[in-house]
Amino acid sequence: MSGRLAGVAALMLALAAPASPAQPPTAPPDRAPITAALIERWSGLHDSAEQLVVGDAVPGALGMDSSVRISTLVVPVLLPWLGPDVLYLEEFPHDDPDSPRRVVLLRLEPQPDRGPGAVSVREFTFRSPARWRRLYADPELAARLRLDDLETLAACDLTLVQDGDQFRGGTRGRGCTAPSHGEARFVDYRLLVGSDLYWYRRRLLRIEDGQVVQESVGFEWFELHRARLFACRIRPIGGAAAAAAAAAPPTVIELHDQGGRARYTSPEGRSYELELHSNDWPFDANRDALILVVRELAAGAPLSSSWAELGAREISVRLEALEVRCGPLVSGGAGATF
Repeated sequence: MSGRLAGVAALMLALAAPASPAQPPTAPPDRAPITAALIERWSGLHDSAEQLVVGDAVPGALGMDSSVRISTLVVPVLLPWLGPDVLYLEEFPHDDPDSPRRVVLLRLEPQPDRGPGAVSVREFTFRSPARWRRLYADPELAARLRLDDLETLAACDLTLVQDGDQFRGGTRGRGCTAPSHGEARFVDYRLLVGSDLYWYRRRLLRIEDGQVVQESVGFEWFELHRARLFACRIRPIGGAAAAAAAAAPPTVIELHDQGGRARYTSPEGRSYELELHSNDWPFDANRDALILVVRELAAGAPLSSSWAELGAREISVRLEALEVRCGPLVSGGAGATF
């Protein structure tokens, strides 16, 4: 076994192994229900495909299709002086776990002023990342960590809001600045975390005019020559909910087209599931089409679907109380289209 594969195997064994008696508990008794729900969905090893959409990087610098395979490890850690709910996050190339590109701590706090399902996520970076790697598995190492070993920027906080079984949200405003050698830039970061979902989008924009300089999207790993990431915009139709929704941005749900699924709850409390297929359509392997399925999760509710050509820029379904419009975030490597 190569050194890289051995590193991956060791990491998987560490995740699967039960905690030793010397390890502190990872679920403090004062944990808030909303942060406990987010920790349950976020923790684990996420296998993602990251694709450059637009940017000032050299085309192909990330490899074939400007895509790389990224693993993200998220583990709860007990650091009471930092907060009752803290996650350790490590991000690394899938085939090289010993070369992390990001090692941070995330402090989760309920944010009731933004709603009962809102959570604030503060990121703390390490002044010496290599020294603190995998502190989640070493209580003695974690005990030596001090606030002086960390750096943080409040403007880079994420606000995640619970929506059914998912949490979605991101940064706010232009205060999360990014290092650059020339023009001033800020980071716009969006994230979705669910039981079987993990999507993110990172954009660098010029502070002067808001122009996108670089954009990348990450989504669950599938065969990259087949899978595409779509954004689906949802608006209620008819009634008081539609009037209120007309003045607000539509709800946006991300799906991949290899059987990707997500759920949505309308303002009236009606639950729906969206499902998107292309080459993976299970009932006809030769069907060259893009298929969107929307079903209401109520007993006896009908199923609705529509289809479009495989390379279509949009596909939609219109129900009695709901309209869903989906378009690809990446189209033939040319950039965002929706």
